[in-house]
Order: sequence, then structure tokens, then C-alpha cells
Amino acid sequence: MIKKIMIATDGSDTSKKAAMIGIDIARRANGSITAVYVMETLRLAHLPGYATLPGLKEKILQLMQEEGQQATQFIEDQASIMKVPCQKILAQGRPSEELLKISHEQGIDLLIMGSMGRTGMEKILLGSVAEKVVLQSSIPVLLVKGE
Repeated sequence: MIKKIMIATDGSDTSKKAAMIGIDIARRANGSITAVYVMETLRLAHLPGYATLPGLKEKILQLMQEEGQQATQFIEDQASIMKVPCQKILAQGRPSEELLKISHEQGIDLLIMGSMGRTGMEKILLGSVAEKVVLQSSIPVLLVKGE
């Protein structure tokens, strides 16, 4: 039985679409939602001036936290409207690894996330969080395609 649903979000329209589907599934199953945003701080170390310019590291982290709070707040607000219990988690690290770890720790039954549908060189250069999660997850993963 699907009772605990995790929605991975990056604040994009595709993840908002995935959130609405996840909230509806949770409502129908009388379940709950865990909204997760992962701040990929490890990639920031490669930015020019990241470690040397005073205050840059803190400012970027603050912006990422604000983005994560807005993204998870959207899910919490929508879940509240549908009367679905929701908790929010902001994490730091590699998104695919963190999503898998959190889903295991929280005892999640279904992980839902948006997929941008990258192909070719863009996929090679950027990688695919969704693909990594699907291939490594021990629980069902529902991918919601973007427009």
C-alpha cells in the first residue's frame, strides 16, 4: 500500500506538475507527502572565485536555501489545500544520492519526480538525476515528463 510519498523538487514547472500528481495520489491513498529539495553544493566548488571571493559562498548557499524553501513551500501549500499531511526536507549533496538516502531513511513507498527529458550532449554534460534515481532505487519511482 502506498502511504508515504516523497516528492523531489527543484522548483521547476515540471516538478510542480509532479508535485500535484503526488499530492493527488497521497490524498486518494489517505497518505502523506515528504517534499525534498537537494542543494547541490559540491558543484559550486568549481565556480571561479567560489572559495576566494569574500561572502560569495555564503550568498550562493543562502540563495539555494531560499529556492529550496520556496519549492518545498509550494508543495506544502498545495498539500494543505488538499488536506494531505506534508513535511519538508532541505538537504545538501549530490541530488540522486541524497534522494535515495532520504527515501530509505523515511520509509518512503513511492518517490515522484519530474524529468526534463534531456538527451544527447546535454544529458552527457549535465547527467540525469532522474535516471540515476530510477536505476538505483529500491522503491518505485514515478517520473513525470515536462512539457
